[in-house]
Amino acid sequence: MAGRGSYKSWLGAIGVAAGGLLAWGVFSSFGTPAVGQPIEFPHKTHLAMGLQCTGCHQRAETDAAAGRPPTELCVACHSGEQLKPELKKLQAFGEGGEQIPWRRVWRLPPDVFFSHRIHVAAAVKCQTCHGPMETLDRPPPRPLKTLSMSDCIGCHERWEGPAGDGMMAVKRVGRRVSTDCITCHR
Repeated sequence: MAGRGSYKSWLGAIGVAAGGLLAWGVFSSFGTPAVGQPIEFPHKTHLAMGLQCTGCHQRAETDAAAGRPPTELCVACHSGEQLKPELKKLQAFGEGGEQIPWRRVWRLPPDVFFSHRIHVAAAVKCQTCHGPMETLDRPPPRPLKTLSMSDCIGCHERWEGPAGDGMMAVKRVGRRVSTDCITCHR
């Protein structure tokens, strides 16, 4: 009978380990399905030329969502170039009057409100949340960073901003950004 008890112990340990691996896969980018993009956009090349993220993601300065660059913006910069395969794809979208069907990689839970406008106005670097996009020769298949609520709260607790300009009601001289639940959960 002593053998049977150790057998159950091993089964229990294997079950706990399997459950842990499953949970890790579900709550990390390991479990996030890879996303393919229609064009292999090289962030590295564009940022090395001195372009800012908001030069292409123009809505980041005015809206909650950063948005995707309109095809017309890409085509305007790349007209008249010798067309490499990826630029031929871009040209085809432009000639067809179509927007490039970019697929979302980063997603927050549906109850979390995040405003790019507020964070851009506060001079938070895009890499803080998105990771080192400036190093990529092609779009990432998964988020480069996995964010948790403690990441957001930690940033809010550390940051003290200048006097608000009306864009960020929770921002005040000498006071931290609000960590009240309602700030982000709506």
